Amino acid sequence: MNPLEPLDQALATQLTLVPLASPASGIVYIMTPDTKLPQQSGTETFGPVLTERGETLYSKKLFVAATYQRFRFNSLDGVNLKQIPMLFEFCTTVGQCGPIATIVRTDAHLNQYAVFGTYGITNWLDASIALPILNVTVAANGVSCVQPYCSFTTPGGTTVSFQNNQVSGSATGIGDIVIRGKANVISSNKYKLAIGCDVRLPSGDALNFLGAGSPGVKPFEAVSRSGRFSPHVNVAYQWNGSSLLAGAVAGSRGNLPDILSYAVGADWAAVKDLTVSGDYLGEHVIDASRLKQITTLNLPNTTSAQGTFDTSRGAIGFKWKPMKELLVSGNLLFKFDHNGLHHTAVPLIGISYTWDLRRNQ
Repeated sequence: MNPLEPLDQALATQLTLVPLASPASGIVYIMTPDTKLPQQSGTETFGPVLTERGETLYSKKLFVAATYQRFRFNSLDGVNLKQIPMLFEFCTTVGQCGPIATIVRTDAHLNQYAVFGTYGITNWLDASIALPILNVTVAANGVSCVQPYCSFTTPGGTTVSFQNNQVSGSATGIGDIVIRGKANVISSNKYKLAIGCDVRLPSGDALNFLGAGSPGVKPFEAVSRSGRFSPHVNVAYQWNGSSLLAGAVAGSRGNLPDILSYAVGADWAAVKDLTVSGDYLGEHVIDASRLKQITTLNLPNTTSAQGTFDTSRGAIGFKWKPMKELLVSGNLLFKFDHNGLHHTAVPLIGISYTWDLRRNQ
């Protein structure tokens, strides 16, 4: 058995939970009663960065965006990734085994590039696609041993000792593509309600941590209030299929965790061409692969476990319009607890543009 298998499985499945930016346009349109022509409606605020509001883009409008997020992970279920106690049975080539206790250092980095496109099919219905391109680096190094299990002697008199060893790898490629439909179902002067559904396609290489290895479906709702100060609320549920990442043994498949997610926040037009936003994002992750610290032979040890947990993040961001139809976005994402995979502050930068395709007709 691979002694790092509990860490590999928990890390791989929870890497699939990192968020993408929203593919919703910051500039939306409405039909003016007088001229019967569309005009910009999102001039009071440009909306949040990671979450949704109740408006849709409008018919024959095209929104294109690109974002970059940098994730640096430092703990998993409260276990410090830089100092993981692990005690495992090491076997020689002739099948003589004994316990070895180590301290393992793991470094996990994710650079997430994403391209988004949204098209207004009708005045109330949008279709979107998100194409993530990921660069993932994972390294594990046995930095030290723990006495008295730094070595053992076989029945034949051979001494087997701990040796520092490092395994590492990186991969770059297309992640899991997400397609979306979003419909505005209630639209009053101040309040907007949209419903939609994301479908995740297993296009990323799961065994290289570039994808989940299974399809996923996430229906969601978004309600918002228009105005210079615009609050919004999102609720979604992610259903996931079975994946090699969640298999109990190598080569088998298991179910990835389902996730109930919600967000509460607001965006505010600080000045005419600048919107700032803040969000609280929560997740209820159901039956996920996790790490658990136990005691073995009177020493701390780490093993795999299945469990449900709640986790929460905060986000602060901005959208700035330097010129007509062009938006520049920035965001910082923080994690408030150490449940699941914990990251340091995640910076995001992005740029987007909205075209009116009617002008070319």
